[in-house]
Amino acid sequence: MMMGLYAFALSFGFILGIIFAIARHYGGPVVSRLATAYIEFLRGTPLVAQILAFNILPFAINSWLIAQGLQPLDVTWKIVGTDIYGITRTYLDITIIICALTLGLNSGAYQAEFFRGALSSLSAGQTLAAQSVGMTKRQEIRHIALPQSLRRAIPAWSNEAVYLPKYITVAYFVGVPELFGAAKLIASRTYEALFVYGLTAIIFLILITAISWILEGIYKRVKIPGI
Repeated sequence: MMMGLYAFALSFGFILGIIFAIARHYGGPVVSRLATAYIEFLRGTPLVAQILAFNILPFAINSWLIAQGLQPLDVTWKIVGTDIYGITRTYLDITIIICALTLGLNSGAYQAEFFRGALSSLSAGQTLAAQSVGMTKRQEIRHIALPQSLRRAIPAWSNEAVYLPKYITVAYFVGVPELFGAAKLIASRTYEALFVYGLTAIIFLILITAISWILEGIYKRVKIPGI
């Protein structure tokens, strides 16, 4: 479950990050301010508060719908199955979806700033050169700005990729199964808290080290020579 949340949040955040970075850097007065408001709100409020608020939202909407005499949303559905040990587990429900979306929205705000910084580092001369050969703004972004800025952003962006597994532990507060929640459950049953949490820390260390090595290898392979 943890790696599924990680993959979704990082990928969804990556797409949002590019969109909002472009909107903030190239957008007009209105679009740029809207993008800035999104980024600053998500970066300026605690992730725990965001996850709790978004998870309460469907129930708040249902309360309003019921008060209006309307049919409430179905928030009780779930997809369950048995694992290799024969234990019944929930693989998908409304809480997991909301948690994944919230993590992606939060990650997207941070990634947007990494990409915006990379876009800002491009020289104005490249924009003038693109205009001189008749490129539209969209063509400039697609063929000149993004290919360079995405490669330049990797060292800073890797911070988000490395920190995100640790952020996912807040999913424990809304009952989404993840590594820290499993560790707490095992520790409460075995009373071996030091061993269980120590092992959890080692797992995180191995995971984050592996992610760092992978991203470092990607950066060395695609970085712009001389920069």
